[in-house]
This record gives sequence, C-alpha cells and structure tokens, in this order.
Amino acid sequence: MDSTVKRDTSSEAVPSAKFLQARITALSTTLIKRLENIFAVALDETGPQSMFPAGGSDVPPPPSLTDTSVQQFQLDVESTAVIRAAEEIMMLTRTLKEIWLFGGLDTLEQDHHNEEDEAMRKKMDEDIKVVEDGFKRFLERYETAIEVDTTKKTVAA
Repeated sequence: MDSTVKRDTSSEAVPSAKFLQARITALSTTLIKRLENIFAVALDETGPQSMFPAGGSDVPPPPSLTDTSVQQFQLDVESTAVIRAAEEIMMLTRTLKEIWLFGGLDTLEQDHHNEEDEAMRKKMDEDIKVVEDGFKRFLERYETAIEVDTTKKTVAA
C-alpha cells in the first residue's frame, strides 16, 4: 500500500480567483488584527499604574511579576502570530508569481474572447450613453434656469 499523496502540478491545480481573493483578505485581516492585539497589550491602561493620577504624590507600585509575565507571554504569542501571517503572505505572493509566470493566469485571453463579457460591454456602453444623454438634458435645463435667474436679478437691481 502506497500512502503517499501525489500532487497534481498541471494547470488544473491553479487556485481560483475567488479563492485567492478570499485568502488575501483573510491574511491581511489576520495581520491587522494581530498588530492591533500587540498595541492593545502594550498600551494596556487597566493595570495598577493607571489607578493613580499623573500629578498625584503617590507613586504607583511597579507591576507585579505575574502581570509582567502575562504581558510578555501575550506579546510573544502575538508577535509570533504576526511573523506567521507575514510568512503566509509571502508564500501567497510567491504562489501568485508562479501562477503568473508559468501561464496559469490567463486573465487577458479570457477577457478578450469571452462572449458574455462582450455582451456585457455592449450593454454597459448603451447604459453609459443613456446616462450621458440624461446628464446633457439635465445640464441644459439647469443652465437655462441659471440664466433666467441671473437676468431676473439684474432687472430687479
């Protein structure tokens, strides 16, 4: 029995655009969240030092060993997670480069030869012309309304 898994290296193994976009979004969200967590731990104002006013004569006690070790552990965990997220982003960019270089990314050919896209473009061009005509009619009405208002003001003055 052979328990090894063979990987398919053909172009069918190329991830879809939807998957790649979801992966990019997930990784960037993870990276941002981990950085926010680091700042939250570093700027934690709920500790014993924040209970004393800044101008008070009482000197706040130093943080306890437990508080310091908990913060250090949280910072270690979050910094490791930031490094891991950055490494995964690097792996994803490497994958995108490989797909682009070795021909798995045929976005230009698909755009030019897809009949549905051509139909959508024609429909969009028609819609653009309708909107453009509507704006022209609106501007013509608006410009005549302004000219009439300015002439009334000059006559009244």
